[in-house]
Amino acid sequence: GIYTTQDPKMVPEGFARTCRKMGWTPAELWVKLSDGKRPWFEAENESYIYWNRGDGKWWMDEPSGSGVYVCKSDDQWPPKFGWTALMGVNERIPIVESIDGSERNS
Repeated sequence: GIYTTQDPKMVPEGFARTCRKMGWTPAELWVKLSDGKRPWFEAENESYIYWNRGDGKWWMDEPSGSGVYVCKSDDQWPPKFGWTALMGVNERIPIVESIDGSERNS
């Protein structure tokens, strides 16, 4: 799918949904997990990709907020390769590409 860049201070709706379901405050948890500097990325279906400073991984989550893939990286942008499916995911491993005119992935 196609993901668009989002403001790092904005909380993804899927993330907020999961937080509310668990009884957590979305804004507080977002501040703890994101670094507030790296943008996150959202698809039309509300799937999203963000960097988690707690574990140093990029996470690709489905619209419900459940994690689907992770990739260990400190890069400022989601890496192209190296994604790992989380337990129970039986889909192809994604390749992430930047299409904004500048090459950000190595």
